[in-house]
Amino acid sequence: MAFRGHYLSPAPNLEPPVSPCCARRVGRNAARRSRGSALQRLAHAAHPEIPAIEHEVCEQARKFAWRTTRVALEVLDGRRPPAQLAAVADTGVVAAVRTLVAAGLVPGRGLGTAVLTRADVVMVETAKAEVCGSYDRGARHFALAARIALGRHGWRMTAFRIR
Repeated sequence: MAFRGHYLSPAPNLEPPVSPCCARRVGRNAARRSRGSALQRLAHAAHPEIPAIEHEVCEQARKFAWRTTRVALEVLDGRRPPAQLAAVADTGVVAAVRTLVAAGLVPGRGLGTAVLTRADVVMVETAKAEVCGSYDRGARHFALAARIALGRHGWRMTAFRIR
């Protein structure tokens, strides 16, 4: 190994370009954040060709992700029946959540109620998005991930995972 990069080259960037939907985080404090944040301006400057309709889809995806992950956490806590999750999620997601609840495999269930603290949305395609977020139980932090897709009848959660 030599100094000044004679034998080492930088690793290739394998990440896709930042989509404009990553520019704003949906969280508990979203109302307090400035709409003209530097990150948001940077994302819009990097993608000037993205039409306004796509920004509208991103906003719908963010709102749906926030509501749906809250419903999923409330079902895991036993505060809602799984049928309410079935209205916005695929049958596989509902079955997995029912299994977690029935088997007592919900992480940190004894620590208290799950409170969603963050939900980030990244558009993968025009009609598909990935959600990553976190929730708190007592003093501990936990992670969640989901995939949502836009279909004929609106957005639906197609995958859900908690840790």
